[in-house]
Amino acid sequence: MAEKIQMWRELGPQIVPGSPLDPEEFIETLIETTGQSEGALVGVLAEVDTIIVRALRSGRRVKLPNGLRFRPIGKKDGSIRTKIDYGVRMNRRVNNNPRAEWKNSKNIDISEDEMIAQWNELHPDDPIT
Repeated sequence: MAEKIQMWRELGPQIVPGSPLDPEEFIETLIETTGQSEGALVGVLAEVDTIIVRALRSGRRVKLPNGLRFRPIGKKDGSIRTKIDYGVRMNRRVNNNPRAEWKNSKNIDISEDEMIAQWNELHPDDPIT
């Protein structure tokens, strides 16, 4: 008998990963949109990193003007894990006009019962009951 997790892995809607936005392309886009020099932008980004790291090491949360938030979480071994949240505003902007390619897009917004029926039809020898 199959497990539901198998069904979701095979049939669940998933974003097909696009090519990553590498650092060079990120900087080139910033140069185009801001008119600043590469050196200036790389320097500013390095300083932003330094400020964020310093604050997190001190146990302080960081909230940037664009809504991006960093929160330090203490682990039992004494290390710090960082939770990053990009906020409601950016989430709305991302979902306003999504352009991602989807695997199993026909299964977006269908019920779990419909997914189980689909699985059982495709896998009659290994049903989910």
